[in-house]
Amino acid sequence: MPKLFNKIVLASNQEDLSGLVDLLLQHGMEVHLCKDGPRALELSLTLFPDMMVLDTEIPLLPATRLAQILLSNPRTERIAFFYIGREGQEVEGFRRHKDCFLPRPFNPEQLLAAVLAHFSRLERTDQVGRQEKEIRGNLNQISVTDLVQILGVNRKDGVLSLNSVAGRGTIFIRDGSVVNARVGRVDGDKAFYRLLDWNEGDFWFSPGAVDVEVRINLPVDHLVIDGLRQIDDMNAQSASLPSPDSCLEMKVSRDRLPRGLRPTTQEILILTEYYPMVQDILDHCPRPDFEVLQVLKVLIEKGLLEERKEGLTAEISRIPLLSPDEIIVIKDHLGERDVLLDEASAKLILLAATAADVQRFVQSLQGIAEFEPAHDFLLGEDSLGLGDVGRLMITETFSLRLFSLPATAETAPLWTPFCRRLFGVASLAEPGQVTAAEEFFKLRSRVPVVSISFADPREGAFVLKRGDRMSFRELLAFFAAHFRRSQPAREDA
Repeated sequence: MPKLFNKIVLASNQEDLSGLVDLLLQHGMEVHLCKDGPRALELSLTLFPDMMVLDTEIPLLPATRLAQILLSNPRTERIAFFYIGREGQEVEGFRRHKDCFLPRPFNPEQLLAAVLAHFSRLERTDQVGRQEKEIRGNLNQISVTDLVQILGVNRKDGVLSLNSVAGRGTIFIRDGSVVNARVGRVDGDKAFYRLLDWNEGDFWFSPGAVDVEVRINLPVDHLVIDGLRQIDDMNAQSASLPSPDSCLEMKVSRDRLPRGLRPTTQEILILTEYYPMVQDILDHCPRPDFEVLQVLKVLIEKGLLEERKEGLTAEISRIPLLSPDEIIVIKDHLGERDVLLDEASAKLILLAATAADVQRFVQSLQGIAEFEPAHDFLLGEDSLGLGDVGRLMITETFSLRLFSLPATAETAPLWTPFCRRLFGVASLAEPGQVTAAEEFFKLRSRVPVVSISFADPREGAFVLKRGDRMSFRELLAFFAAHFRRSQPAREDA
């Protein structure tokens, strides 16, 4: 139940609000009625009310100017405004996370219910702020916005976990400030903005020290306002933006793209070469979702990209690259039987004779959403180097590092250290070019060494073609089958 004696100022010269006074008094509210803007301002600066029910057509002092004055005063900046106005009217300065708008004609009981719901929600969030132990609840009763703000006001430390039909998300809070957020493969403010739009599901807050990389530095209020603005803008323009479920196809080659493109546009165009589905582009581009969709819309309108609805490709993309059972066997083999739910990774070595070998392999992964290419390859790295070319985020707790290892005589002394924590070895070169490296890993690594072909099939080789998820799934399954048959890993694995 809302607390007694919440103070409300009703500011209107219309009769439809005067009938609300008795209803509010019956529910324990302290109500003050006035008929013009200056009197409403005077009452608010004297009484410091919790809420103002404000007619947008109030005389003598415009409603938006009245609200602006009160919100700029530290003693009245937390007032919630319930605006009453014409259907479709826009209110300047409206705060989506705190204010309410009710069009005329309205039912007094309808407005009463909204007022009571507001104070009831405040009471629940206050209870959350006072708790020192783990807190659980439902997002239907307390919004993500309210949770973050009340945890901020009370300078809490801990992890806010969210669970809904959209998935699972996490918000990390240190001394009341949001320092990071994570949903799926997305983190930082981009993830936080997505979580702000969740209004169904469960939440739980676990207090305690937060050991996580700081990816968000904005004050909570600025972060919330910016996120809600982006959500509102994206919803308002949703009909004209490309659907997350649709696929895109580049209609011109990269060397024919217009000169002088913005860096963000260039990055998004490169990502479309790897990820045909819009949702995957959104997940892999660090820019806010709304900005990415706006850029994609312009590129489609200019004929650089073509949009098409998802089909069989999208269905195939939902098939996991490795099954949960396969992942458990792999992690068990790596000596992580007791920490199966913790994050872990293994290496897939790529034996190459030239940079083109590695580039062909990376190109074969285009369209596979789990693949996150390394920055150098996104920029068109053309030299054969030693190191990571990207990773496959198989699940939230298991990833494969794709590691390029030049298979030349000069690099042979470096091969031994890379025999640890191996998932498999893929030979990308033409037959006979890297024989010494293939034989070395067959003897020393205790994992399969397989040949890869990027064109015509050849005996004993896996054929990988651009975006062919099922063939790549078969390759990973072949490596995973080895762990079912093999003996337990050595202690130094």
